[in-house]
Amino acid sequence: MKYRNPHIPEGINVTKRHPLKELLILLGGALLLIVALSWVFAEFGGGLARLIPFEYEQALVPDALLSSDADSELDVYLTQLSERLQKHMAIPEEIAIKVHFSGDDVFNAFATLGGNVLLYRGLVEQLPHENALSMLLAHEIAHVVHRDPIVGVGRGVGIQIVLSTMLGNPDLNVLGNAGLYTQLYFNRDMERAADAAALGAVHGLYGHVGGAKALFEVIKAERDRMGDGELPAMFSSHPLDQQRLDAIEEMARDNAWAGSGAITPLPAAFADWLKTAALRTESGRNTGNTH
Repeated sequence: MKYRNPHIPEGINVTKRHPLKELLILLGGALLLIVALSWVFAEFGGGLARLIPFEYEQALVPDALLSSDADSELDVYLTQLSERLQKHMAIPEEIAIKVHFSGDDVFNAFATLGGNVLLYRGLVEQLPHENALSMLLAHEIAHVVHRDPIVGVGRGVGIQIVLSTMLGNPDLNVLGNAGLYTQLYFNRDMERAADAAALGAVHGLYGHVGGAKALFEVIKAERDRMGDGELPAMFSSHPLDQQRLDAIEEMARDNAWAGSGAITPLPAAFADWLKTAALRTESGRNTGNTH
């Protein structure tokens, strides 16, 4: 047997590609892996969360979200309006809806865990009539009925697991972060489904869907006023304003719903109720008891 000692060319183990290109390929691959795993864990977490009994979901709500700045008259009005809308929605027996009101000048509203809906004065005071308020309230109730808040939390936990594991320093105490409950991400399919259910409830209550579009016209006006600025998280994932306006007309045609009818005004004392809520918020802020 002959042994040979061939000459090894110089640089045989050195790639001809630029090191930055290699780095970009590695970083791109890592990013794609994180995105893929985040999507998988988000879908799994959301699906698993939907199976959580509603009574357990109620126990997850931070106490800070259970307060309200509404006086007794506004509270009764919103509660009764919510109950009237629920009669035209498929509400499971185990789900209970509670409406809260913040006197903060914030253009927002959201549904969170445990059947809790929070409306902000900054948005509500811009609504021209009860029909628009009903569309807003029914939309948030629909999110609760569809279990979107708990699904949103489940997806958030799934993504948090991936990010904390891949990037190090795992911190899985995500449910301890109250901010998560106020910034839940609902995708556009969820938003369209909530719009459809809300429009059905508005039609059931008033016998027509006239005035429902006013909610989205108010949202569009606020978006235009802010220019390039972003709206709160509640609206960031919603279908485009014109798409929602077109969808209302399409749903009305498909269901043979009357597109117009008598508009129900807000109660005469409604503006005073909102002022009282604003004063309560300011008083609580001055004493350190914020909403």
